[in-house]
Amino acid sequence: MVVNKVSDPSLSGELELENLLTRSTMYQLLSTCFLHPEEKNLSVFNSADFDDYQKKLGMCYEKEGVAVELQNCLGELVLQYKGTALDVLKSDYLRIVGHTIAKECPLYETQYGAAHVYQQTHELADIQGFYKAFGLEMSDVERERCDHISVELEFMHYLLYKQAYAAENHGEEKVQVCVDAQKKFLKEHVGKWVPLFTVLFAKKAGEGFFYALAALTKEFIRLEMKLMDVTTEMYKESDMNQEAVAGAPDECLSCASSEDVNGG
Repeated sequence: MVVNKVSDPSLSGELELENLLTRSTMYQLLSTCFLHPEEKNLSVFNSADFDDYQKKLGMCYEKEGVAVELQNCLGELVLQYKGTALDVLKSDYLRIVGHTIAKECPLYETQYGAAHVYQQTHELADIQGFYKAFGLEMSDVERERCDHISVELEFMHYLLYKQAYAAENHGEEKVQVCVDAQKKFLKEHVGKWVPLFTVLFAKKAGEGFFYALAALTKEFIRLEMKLMDVTTEMYKESDMNQEAVAGAPDECLSCASSEDVNGG
């Protein structure tokens, strides 16, 4: 059972709780970074205790091997943020994603692998079903689709936070519900398309903050799937609209679906 893997008996209850909240925060951070850049969303990079957070994040994956790459990616993202004016981030974001759905690196899951309209409708309904099962509804403020990268990552943030709360207040049964949902959502949604998305997003970004964001997201999801012992069939070039993936190098896609992930 994955809960046994995640609930490591060698960890104290306090440390295990801290790890859950640290991973939850990472999902939340990535979620906000994929929205249109706003100072209120990105100011966390300037917080005095962010260095401590980076160290805690690495500790979450000690059992899965050294998380040096993850910490390096996060460090590079912070460096890029502090060296880039907000106006530049905003113009870079619009250059990458455009004002409509970007064909080169769509931010929406159902633009990947959905060859027919009925499949897209089915996938959207399935994603909505996850949210509704936990009493969540789409915000009227952000007005994003339920399959937007930020929305899906925010849902993972919520599940981990809920798991931490359940561990402290409700016991094993409620914890298991949250763990099962995380595994299922990773397997059926986030883990299937986000690795390919990060490759395409990085290619369109070229360099800078958003290139670093793509690298961090790719490595974080890889470690999350390994930690949760989740394997899935990831989308590749052939699953995409050819116009959307034009130019994505095969070697990068191979990295996105590496044996490190599939081998658990």
